[in-house]
Amino acid sequence: MNSFDAVVYLGLAIAVVTGFNTGLLRSAITILAYLAAMPIAMGLVPLLSPQIGDKLAPPFAQNSLLFFGAFLVTGMVLGKLARIALDDAIGSRAGMADRLGGAALGAVRVGLIATTLVLIFDRLLPTNQQPTFMTGSRLRPLLSAAGQLGIKSLPPDVVAAIDRLRKDRHI
Repeated sequence: MNSFDAVVYLGLAIAVVTGFNTGLLRSAITILAYLAAMPIAMGLVPLLSPQIGDKLAPPFAQNSLLFFGAFLVTGMVLGKLARIALDDAIGSRAGMADRLGGAALGAVRVGLIATTLVLIFDRLLPTNQQPTFMTGSRLRPLLSAAGQLGIKSLPPDVVAAIDRLRKDRHI
């Protein structure tokens, strides 16, 4: 087992334990809260940006940090409010099915992140520039196969756009 495999397994263990402790409903409602926070943060940035002016950084960096901060704070507030509402509706204790669903959601999330990471290295980096931490990975072939199945399910125009990006960047 190499370092990439160890990090994936560690992330999997952490995600399963925290998902089990949190439960599926609370995890799902937190994800929905952050989805709702994205457009709210996009609307807040133009309102907050003139208040800051040119004091912090160049406009792109300043707006990026401002957007990230607004997104993070809005997501945390909406997530907390949604969890309070959920606790009022169904109680604060998660049942066993809810806990097992949360553990499964945590495992799926780690799998999707690891597959995406492997797919990025497979598709966008030339063979001679592959990172050394991926060498000898036992998970990489499995994750790469899963990523290739995902690529095959994409519409042809998206695959063409990815290939065009590779060609434009001489990858």
